[in-house]
Amino acid sequence: MRAGVKRSAHWIVSIAMLVAVVLYGRTIDWSSAWAAIRDASWPILLIATLANFVTLGAKAITWWIFLRAVGVPSLSLATKATIAGAGLNNILVANSGDAARAVFVTRASGASSAAVLAALALERLFDLIGYIVLMAGAAYLLPMPHEIERWRFVAVGVLLGIVVLFGVLLRKAPAVVAATVYPPTIVGRMRTYLGRFVESVRNILTVERIALAMALAMVNWAAQIATYHLVAVAAHFPISVVGSVTTLITANVGFVVRATPGNVGVFQLVYGVTAQALGLNRDSAVAVALLLQLIQNLPVTILAIAI
Repeated sequence: MRAGVKRSAHWIVSIAMLVAVVLYGRTIDWSSAWAAIRDASWPILLIATLANFVTLGAKAITWWIFLRAVGVPSLSLATKATIAGAGLNNILVANSGDAARAVFVTRASGASSAAVLAALALERLFDLIGYIVLMAGAAYLLPMPHEIERWRFVAVGVLLGIVVLFGVLLRKAPAVVAATVYPPTIVGRMRTYLGRFVESVRNILTVERIALAMALAMVNWAAQIATYHLVAVAAHFPISVVGSVTTLITANVGFVVRATPGNVGVFQLVYGVTAQALGLNRDSAVAVALLLQLIQNLPVTILAIAI
């Protein structure tokens, strides 16, 4: 019953988002948007594309740091799987590419799927932590819109909660933690697998790995800011760096629910609404959002297909 309710809720949210995208698209002056795209500076877009690959590289290295702790030492494998997963996320919904890259590494390395999944979960967690740090830092240090500033206390609270969680895991975990094996029933197997997952998380986490993952998360989000702003500069869109940070924060709320492959359409809606709230031209903002997804998705997807 719960699975059915969850599935129905997902479809309702997805359909609602698609309707919103269609209605929003009907209000756009597409001739102006396409004109802005045609006039964009392609050399600057190339630099933005390279900046986007920096974000992908930071994620791959973060995952590799955690994978090494569970017996998967290949940086090449982690990088290929990360690119392949990102490419799949661009053409599928619900972050399906992340599940695929876990399967890819498990089959290629022969490592425990629970351990590989634990490493992946930690990589995704630090991506989220970086986002929360960006939101909190921007809200405190930059002149952000009130809608973002009011979330700074929540962001700080979440960060403190994560710090406490890490402290508990680091304090209670001995050098090697053994998972309990339950009876071979369906429930027992699930509990055993969950135990192995938690065991892997505890054995992966060290102060050094946390520090390295945190530094790479900051590199990842700094490169994303550069990507956003460079594309805006290429399209001659008069948005400030603070404005680019604002659009990055609001647009990435979309990673919670992927209603369309790569969030195409939803991303343009969120970016356009945010830019319009900042007093900028909506049609030009949609053009920037289209260019952003072009340089973020197309090269990665082509490379993923090649891999």
